[in-house]
Amino acid sequence: MSDQPSHQGPGPSRKFVPDVNPLESRFLLSGTDPRGGTTGGDDLPRFLPRTGGVFVQTGSELGIGVGQPTRNTVQVTDDHAGNVQAQWNGGPNHLLTGVTTTFIEAERARHDQITFNLTAPRTGPAAVAVGSHVPTGAVPASEERHPRIIRGRTSGTAVQSGSVLTVMVNRPKSNVVQIANAGGGNVQVEWNGGKSHSFAGIATIVVNVSNATKDYIILTDSSS
Repeated sequence: MSDQPSHQGPGPSRKFVPDVNPLESRFLLSGTDPRGGTTGGDDLPRFLPRTGGVFVQTGSELGIGVGQPTRNTVQVTDDHAGNVQAQWNGGPNHLLTGVTTTFIEAERARHDQITFNLTAPRTGPAAVAVGSHVPTGAVPASEERHPRIIRGRTSGTAVQSGSVLTVMVNRPKSNVVQIANAGGGNVQVEWNGGKSHSFAGIATIVVNVSNATKDYIILTDSSS
């Protein structure tokens, strides 16, 4: 799938194969520019649709591209067993299997929200939860007396309130958020080339991005 003019040559392979870096026995994707070739996403079209969105699965890598001009929303449910359910911009739910990395590219809009629901491993795809609802047992921010707040120097903040982790990034040109999901509520989050932060007891991750018109959010299922 490509929007390149027909007079250009075939170019390099567009297979989406991310590299990983070991961090405290978990893994995060390497590279700061996903379109630069080290993090992947090249199977998505260069020009994303202005309504709805598009997805491509290549092996265990799922790429989702959204490009609405005002706001984009993406909801992903990941059971850490390869079963992923994804929905974006009010469209239908898509059920996919064999997925270990979900790569989301959002462009044009200056305000995007990406929600990941992390569920325990299931016996089959039919058991995967639907939509962006907070799983049972998650604690709303209003009920958490002492939320954990991390303010980075790379245009971002992470707030854990109960089992909900909210990541906010607002770099002006492009934002990159990388999440390693080790299962059991254990995640590592890194944004805009900053340090990696570890969190436990996470059921839902909400990523709010603003200012930039090109954002990349990557969730990778990793081992503990």
